[in-house]
Amino acid sequence: MLKENPMQNFWELQRKLKRIKETNDSELIEYLTKLVLEDGVKVAFTQEQKNVQSPKIEFNNLPYGYYIITSSLGAAVTIDSSAPNAEIIDKNQKPGVINKQVVTAAKEDVMETPDEYTFGDSSTANIGDLVTYKISFNATNYDGDQIIKYYQVNDVKGDAIWAEFDSFTVKVGGVELKKGYYLPVGDVDNTGEWKWLGDWGDTPEAQRNRNDADWYLVHLGYDQFRITIPWLKNHTIEGDDTVEKPGPYTLKFPENIESKFAAQTTVEIMYEAAVEPTAKIGKTSDTNLYNTVYLSWVTPHDVFSGEEDRVVTTTYGIGLIKEDSVTRENLQNAIFEIYSDEALENPVYVIPTNIEGVYIIDSLNCPSFAISGLASEDARELYGKEADGGKQRLLDYLGGDLTKQKNQVVSQINGRIVILGLKDGDYYLVETKAPDGYNALKKPQKVTVSDDSATFTIFANQTTGEVADIQQTDGIHSEINYHLSTIIVQNSKGEELPSTGGTGTFWMITIGTLMAIGFAVFLITHKKMSVYTD
Repeated sequence: MLKENPMQNFWELQRKLKRIKETNDSELIEYLTKLVLEDGVKVAFTQEQKNVQSPKIEFNNLPYGYYIITSSLGAAVTIDSSAPNAEIIDKNQKPGVINKQVVTAAKEDVMETPDEYTFGDSSTANIGDLVTYKISFNATNYDGDQIIKYYQVNDVKGDAIWAEFDSFTVKVGGVELKKGYYLPVGDVDNTGEWKWLGDWGDTPEAQRNRNDADWYLVHLGYDQFRITIPWLKNHTIEGDDTVEKPGPYTLKFPENIESKFAAQTTVEIMYEAAVEPTAKIGKTSDTNLYNTVYLSWVTPHDVFSGEEDRVVTTTYGIGLIKEDSVTRENLQNAIFEIYSDEALENPVYVIPTNIEGVYIIDSLNCPSFAISGLASEDARELYGKEADGGKQRLLDYLGGDLTKQKNQVVSQINGRIVILGLKDGDYYLVETKAPDGYNALKKPQKVTVSDDSATFTIFANQTTGEVADIQQTDGIHSEINYHLSTIIVQNSKGEELPSTGGTGTFWMITIGTLMAIGFAVFLITHKKMSVYTD
């Protein structure tokens, strides 16, 4: 409301104008707005209604006067006796940019206490690990003057990532939305039936109504899913529950319905996903471990409303070359055990693949072993097929017992060993058997797995898996390249001299000392005997 003097100033301005018809309205509005903002009186309202669950703030029973209402986002409207009522729609509202993050190192049970872990744009994991993702964005009730009826998160995942759909949580303003609804469609897990997700409390399943759901999850084939959050009250869902493609539903909203949530709030979605054995190894441009997400709110389901965001999870590998320390000849049948700690207390369990000397992280008892709805094969299923001899190969490796696990790897005729599917960090290789005629290494060999990798080449018959000790394609063996952290391990021939400080040194010193003492006793005794006989 204006003070008296500013109004007088206003009329003085009018009188100074030569003709009213020549008045520039924008100049008057600008001048009046400036007066109100600088000299106006903030009115103490008798009634002020603010409902945080409503997009509206109402001011009733205002004193007679001229008002300018502004918002922190810049919207403004005038109220006077000729226009005593006004509705403000803040046209500067705009939903925030979507942000997707991933826990930087694979951990179990992150969903229980996510604040204890670090999220970022990239992560590293073993094949078989569960990786936790977090999607967040700032939501508003309007996009300009267009009311937002729903928000939809569209997620495109790499084909070596499998989402655990039972793990999803959806929060708006820090409050979890309990009632979820799920439909798998496309080529995977397609029953044509919706499934209940989340916590529907004490409501029996038979009495649940899909129109009461807080959010909807639709899985589109192997590599896409979307989550839709109705943003207005009293929505209904329409569509054929049994249609297979592309995800059959439409949300309907009554006219003039209010938003369910605060005018500006944060939406956060979290879920877990498994790293599958088909993952590309190392920091490569063709990785299949990317996850891309974009947001829709006033556009069709498959059209961007905002910018996309992407994260990537990387899994690595080790390449070992076993060779003669003098001739650099490749050495076969060296046996190593692999550990993830210097104390050698945490073995890294692996299984053989269909290529000789190439191993991959074992899926037995790994975090994703019991994941629900895992459509693709785990490592044992992928490399343990009966048809191609994989089952027998696995049985031979495990000594006939499929319940066992081993951390043993063996160099082949090419002197090479490949271990796939490791998160970054330090690993330790212990040589338990050297090639015939060579001395076994006494100390574990440390190798650091990271982005610092090199091309590691082997030549193999990809039908039989047999490798060759050659460095060119011969028509039978073809070139296979990996991006690995590489280590060269050398062995020497001949009799092994005891190393300094080793057990051999101890026994030599001990035996030598005893011999010296014995010889001294002999000399002393002999000397006494001689004196006596003299």
